[in-house]
Amino acid sequence: MKSGLGRLWFYLSQVYEQVPRVYDKGSDAISLWQVRRWRMEALKLPLRPGDLVLDAGSGKGAMSDLLRRFGVDTVMLDASFNMLAQGTGDRVQGVFESLPFRKGVFDHVVMGFSLHASIDYDLTLSNLRGSIKSGGRIFIVSIGRPSSRVKYALCLAYFEFVVPVLALLSTGKEFSLFFGLKTIYQNNPENESVRRQLDGLFETVEFREIALGTVFKYVGVVSVSSSQ
Repeated sequence: MKSGLGRLWFYLSQVYEQVPRVYDKGSDAISLWQVRRWRMEALKLPLRPGDLVLDAGSGKGAMSDLLRRFGVDTVMLDASFNMLAQGTGDRVQGVFESLPFRKGVFDHVVMGFSLHASIDYDLTLSNLRGSIKSGGRIFIVSIGRPSSRVKYALCLAYFEFVVPVLALLSTGKEFSLFFGLKTIYQNNPENESVRRQLDGLFETVEFREIALGTVFKYVGVVSVSSSQ
């Protein structure tokens, strides 16, 4: 599966540098105040104090803040300097497609609404898998794309007409920073296509579509027998 934002990433990456101040307000409103609940699903991972977890596409560190409450050590990775500047702890500026980490260094990887911002899904998922220890898990919650044409059309209408209104009400004059979500949605691969690729890389524990398929959740394990 060859998919990802490709060249569009370079445009959207500039948006991410501008959005940190209003990111939380806008994300909450656009998700109808569900985004934090969806992120908290990561706490169901078999976390142990002292585990090292990669927060891939960390943004300002919402996932890391949750995980640290359980004595977990996190490394925040994000392409946006301004996003990372809002966080605390160990932070690395970089992209999924060129991870600056050793193989098998992390106990787990979490991706809280960041996979959809990949330049290249294939390289992203392969690299992340290689960074996880045998028996470790990956947790993903991401903007998705339903296979059903009816659901796709309904959700596209939401991104085109409802999201701008919610962004305006929650962030004021900076609402246009969230227009890129429609582009991301339109360029996403279908959820079933993503699932097939994930099934080929991990032992799938859970794959679930949420909100008519505009969001999906995935949990997978790096099997001991096939670990790199």
